Amino acid sequence: MTKLQFRNEDARIAYLATIYHLGRPGSETQAQTLQKHDLGLQAIHDAMLPNLEQAIVEVEASPFQLLKLNEALLGVTNELKQFSISEGRSTVPRFADTLTSLYPETGEDPGAAMDIVTHAVMLQRRLGGAVANAQADIAARSQDAAARNGSARGRPWWKLWARES
Repeated sequence: MTKLQFRNEDARIAYLATIYHLGRPGSETQAQTLQKHDLGLQAIHDAMLPNLEQAIVEVEASPFQLLKLNEALLGVTNELKQFSISEGRSTVPRFADTLTSLYPETGEDPGAAMDIVTHAVMLQRRLGGAVANAQADIAARSQDAAARNGSARGRPWWKLWARES
């Protein structure tokens, strides 16, 4: 688990990213089993909500959650642009309401959402090192799991005809 510390302005953007992530259908389901899992951003969302007014917000995140948060930050950047262009409308449930409550100026002038885009991009870049470590950790875990299962023989299981090198 990685401990993330967000300044207040970064915490608001990260919270908005969790709203974006949770608003997508199937965001909290595991791709292989289609079952609900605890590795999504719901736990980070719940941990951040009561602390949004503090100067520093701390949350614990697994490597998988860090990757999901990174993806959500990219998505929230696009959604903020769309919100600005469409004059305050969003297709993501609760996004517009949350945005206007966190940033009241966007309720009066939806174009102000474009100013928030730079904060979202900068936060995503600052998390880049932690995200790279998370990707390496997940890759190492999957290689270990493949080695334990014996599936790392040099060829995929479905290519029975291929020669092993």
